[in-house]
Amino acid sequence: MERTNRIAQVYGYAVCLVAIIAVLISVTQIVNAGFNLASPLRAEGYGRGGPLTSYTAYKREQLQRVNAPERVRAGIAARDSVAVPTDAEIRQMFEDERLEQIGNVRFRAMRTLVTSTLLIIIASGLFFMHWRWLRREDQTA
Repeated sequence: MERTNRIAQVYGYAVCLVAIIAVLISVTQIVNAGFNLASPLRAEGYGRGGPLTSYTAYKREQLQRVNAPERVRAGIAARDSVAVPTDAEIRQMFEDERLEQIGNVRFRAMRTLVTSTLLIIIASGLFFMHWRWLRREDQTA
């Protein structure tokens, strides 16, 4: 009888511990998703990695890509091998990539918020159910 009660206690406390860990991890993910929603252009781990926070930085990167040092060292003139985009084309590319980045980050952040919230609800339910069960087991023993 004592061994069965001990196994039940270990199981109950293990479920409670796992539930607490799941809640802590989910809270961290919710906080990160909140920051990503607040500033989608600065979100880490999403997008192409280039500067989309300012047009001048984006334009500088695009012009450097056209005038890449590898082409200059190889003796290929950048204007001969690749057409230099106009300012209007660069602005349109910037706006398109910016909108795509914002949309992708918002979608992923909302998905993280929903899944983490559901995990918190399920883990909390498991925790409280097992905690009450453990308290009843202690009272009957």
